[in-house]
Amino acid sequence: MDPIIWLAIVFGLGFFAYLVYTGQFKWLLGVIRNMGLGIAGILGLNALLAGIGFTVGVNIITVLIVGLLGFPGFFLLYAAQLLVR
Repeated sequence: MDPIIWLAIVFGLGFFAYLVYTGQFKWLLGVIRNMGLGIAGILGLNALLAGIGFTVGVNIITVLIVGLLGFPGFFLLYAAQLLVR
C-alpha cells in the first residue's frame, strides 16, 4: 500500500485517540450524526425537487459542509445551487 495512505490512517487513528483521551469525542459524534442526517435530508429533498430539475449532489464536500455546519449548511448548499443555476 502507498505510504501516504498509511500516513493518513496513522494520523486519523492518532486524532481519534486524542479525541477519546481528552473527552472531546462528543463533538465527533455530533459531526457524524449531522452527516447522516444531512445525507438523508439531501436525498429526501432531491427526491421532492427532482421533478423541476433542482438537486444537490451528495459527495464528500457536501457531506462535510452539512456535517460541520449542521442545518445552516444544508440551506447553504441549496442557496449555492440557486446561485449557480
